[in-house]
Order: sequence, then C-alpha cells, then structure tokens
Amino acid sequence: MINDRLNDLKLNREIFNIFARLIREKCGLFFDLSKMYFLETKLKKRMAERGITDFITYYNLLKNDYTDREFKELLNEITIHETAFFRINSHFKTFSDYVLPGLVARKNDSGSLYLSFLSAGCSTGEEAYSIALSVFEKMKEFPQKIDFSVVGIDISISAIERARNGIYSENDLNSVPENIIEKYFEKVDNGFKVKDFVKEKVVFRYANLYKKEDIELIGRFDAVFCRYVLIYFDELAKTKLLDNIYSVLNPGGMLFVAPSESYNVPENFARINYKNSIVFEKPL
Repeated sequence: MINDRLNDLKLNREIFNIFARLIREKCGLFFDLSKMYFLETKLKKRMAERGITDFITYYNLLKNDYTDREFKELLNEITIHETAFFRINSHFKTFSDYVLPGLVARKNDSGSLYLSFLSAGCSTGEEAYSIALSVFEKMKEFPQKIDFSVVGIDISISAIERARNGIYSENDLNSVPENIIEKYFEKVDNGFKVKDFVKEKVVFRYANLYKKEDIELIGRFDAVFCRYVLIYFDELAKTKLLDNIYSVLNPGGMLFVAPSESYNVPENFARINYKNSIVFEKPL
C-alpha cells in the first residue's frame, strides 16, 4: 500500500536541499535543515494524495508542471496561517490616528478621495478585514465622502478561500470589541460572518509576493500591511519582496511591517516614528 511505502521513506539532506531550492526559486520561502522533518511530513502527505511513492518523481512533477497546480497544493501545506483581527493593535491605532488622516488630506488636495490598501500575506483574511473596519470607523470623522478598497493576497489557496467566506469563530473574534462585532458581523450557525457591505470593499486574490509580475497586476496602493511575512524569507528574498512592494506603493504610501522586521526595510523608504509605531513611507 502507498501509505506503508511512504512510512518507510525518509528525506535525506541531499533530497531536502533540492526541494528547498525549488521552493525558494518558485516563491522565495526559505527552509533550512531544522525544517527537514516538517517538510518531509508535508511532502509525503501530498505524495499520498497523488499516489506517488518516491521523492524524485514528486520533485519532477513540481518542477515540470508549468501550471504550478500541484505546487500551490503543497504551499497550502507548508505555509503558516497564524493571524488575528487587529494584530499589533498599536499599528491600527497609528493607521487610524495618523496615516488615514494624512492620506485623506493629501488626496483631498489632489481632488481624489479614493484610497486603496493591500494586505500582503493576508492568510485567512483577518488583517484585510481589520483594515476595512478601521477605515469604516474613521470615515465618519471626515467631512468628505471617502471611497476605498482593500486587496488581500496570499500564496495559500485554502487560506484565500476561507478569507472570501468571511466566517470566523467566537474565539477568532476575541480581540474585536463587542460594538465592532455588532456593527460589522452577523451571527450564523458556525460563527460570525462579515457583513456584505464590508465584504464588498475587500477582495482576496492568489498572488506570489516573490513574483513582480503577480504584484504589478493587482494595482497600486496608498498603504501596505506586510507583517510577519518577511521572517519566512532569506535576506535576498526579503530585498526582492520589499522592492516589489515599493513598486506598487503610490508616492507617499505607507508600509507597515512587524516590529521585528523593521530592520529589513531598505533606505529608499523613509522611516517615520509615530507615537505608537514605526511606519515606512515611499517618498513623494
């Protein structure tokens, strides 16, 4: 039986390295030897699904499939979906108190009050919806009518599908104030669903941050949230990702990264120290 044969199969360093290189080439994710057992487990799970009993056959399938269909299935297994609503609350306070008013003032001067935001590495959607809820809450303070959109991108198709559904458990909403839940979610049998008028402002798409052609197709943005994403890449890949993000930020656009990732941001971004957070700006 396939499972019996796979149970006896062990990933050695040489085979691990060829898979690690292929993954890095395709999406930039970095796997060192400490992840060997983790990767072996995920590879064997996909191999069982495909009826494949040796690593090289599976490697060749990944390498030679121009559609990347199987590679995307593997990505569903090897990517981590840890996220939360309003994760790093100080970022959202800075976004509401400083970044949004600044963007509105600048857009008002230009005669356009349409704002666009990107959640890069959006996982199951909590960050993208948190951005939208923050804008909805702040909009009432502006005399002008504001229109906006949020795009969430990820390389995990299963995460994107869950984000599009917009249904979250009570535990998922632990960090969300009760009044926000009442305004923007509705109770359903299996949890709480994001209300339609919010979902209309948020679009989720598969896109690979490592591929410039993917990023350039999704538009241009006034602010990008890319937090706890860079930690999964080596230094060269981080540089490429940040260059890709820079290319889709509008002049004066703002970048949020996790506090531990701020040292990765290159000098072509201006570093701004707000009261609660460090944010990076693409110069005008």
